[in-house]
Amino acid sequence: MTTITVRTPATVRAPRGAAWAADIFAAGLNAWRLAAEGRQQRLATSTRQREAAEVRRLAQQMMAMDSRFAADLFAAADRHER
Repeated sequence: MTTITVRTPATVRAPRGAAWAADIFAAGLNAWRLAAEGRQQRLATSTRQREAAEVRRLAQQMMAMDSRFAADLFAAADRHER
């Protein structure tokens, strides 16, 4: 006759504060991600404004030579800034 012994492992319980710690860590990561996205958005906005200002300066210089082209440049700067 053959005997087989089957053992059931004891359930391992998570530490009590693990769920709270994980929630706090996830909230910190989310806040960090939102801050990074905000920095990228502000950088892109400032870059667009700077480029539009440069195009407007060029349009001011071109105003005496070709007013229609200068008007097109002003319109392009407005579109780019939006």
